[in-house]
Amino acid sequence: DFRFAAAVAQFGLILRQSAFKGSANYGKVIELAKKAKGNDEEGYRAEFIQLVKIAKTLDRNELAQNKD
Repeated sequence: DFRFAAAVAQFGLILRQSAFKGSANYGKVIELAKKAKGNDEEGYRAEFIQLVKIAKTLDRNELAQNKD
């Protein structure tokens, strides 16, 4: 649960473009969330992972990095 909460917190820092995000990026958030998904009876954790993937595709900074 702690690792998944850390992934959610990192995602929030990325969305806010926080100076405290450190090396957090969408890929790391997805990786951490997948590893911490565990038993997801209601599907909320899987839905969060999908949300991060969608946000990654919509992020202008991420798009600029992928063009290089």
